[in-house]
Amino acid sequence: MRILVIYNPTAGRRRLGRLRQFVRCLEAAGAAVTVAATAHAGHGRILSRAAWQAGTVTHIVAAGGDGTISEVADGLSGSDLTMGVLPLGTANVLAHELGIPFAPADNARALLSGASRTIWPGQLQTGTQTCLFMQMASAGFDAQVVHHVSLRGKRLLGRTAYAVQAIREAGRYDFPPLHVTIDGEACRTFGVVVSKGRFYGGRHVLAPEATPLRRGFSVTLLDAPGTGQMARAGLGLLRDRPDQVPGMRRVRASHIRLIAPACAPVQHDGDASGHLPLVISDAPFPLRIAV
Repeated sequence: MRILVIYNPTAGRRRLGRLRQFVRCLEAAGAAVTVAATAHAGHGRILSRAAWQAGTVTHIVAAGGDGTISEVADGLSGSDLTMGVLPLGTANVLAHELGIPFAPADNARALLSGASRTIWPGQLQTGTQTCLFMQMASAGFDAQVVHHVSLRGKRLLGRTAYAVQAIREAGRYDFPPLHVTIDGEACRTFGVVVSKGRFYGGRHVLAPEATPLRRGFSVTLLDAPGTGQMARAGLGLLRDRPDQVPGMRRVRASHIRLIAPACAPVQHDGDASGHLPLVISDAPFPLRIAV
């Protein structure tokens, strides 16, 4: 096996130790391993596509958080390579979703075993980019939080950094109405989360019916604005009871278009992704993930 590991160096020293253990386990089993660090946003996409097109590897592993994973997956769109995931990020939602091992030795054994699952990512198009997302994309308050949470905060506090930033944003976000078209039907909402899988922000259940193993999405809509509504939604997530939150509903969809306002922030897989307008559809190709 010839394995390229694409690593996000912002993960920190403690997680670097887990990466080294993972590489040692692969090399002990006879695999040839190369590690490449990302240098800027979007670099994971460039590295994975270059390695795939050069034909120099049999597997590519994304070592980092959900944002790094989506970048590497984007570079592999259309390939027949198996992608590995070593979860080193803040939330690691896709790893929880697919049951990917967190322990480096167990993860290496899973990759070497050849076991995999085929998933259907989503594709996001804004005015500045077209890219894949693996778990979810959103516009509104939670995207506002992602746009402003600091890397230093995530390093120090982990997922708690998002909760702290949400408190800060609650006093200054004005909850503009979002104009969305879902499979051709127009509606108005105050927040949209488009999910490929069940989980949100770690292992909190937002869309229990969603699965990345088939085409389509679960779309969560907020029908009421304000910090009180967001507090109720947050409490429902913590209790894994999204169906019991008043003013929050979900629908199945295959094509979502968000038109206005143009200032509304967008995020996918925990990374800031510009602003509206936004179009979401299924990716053109499935992707094989080692599990």
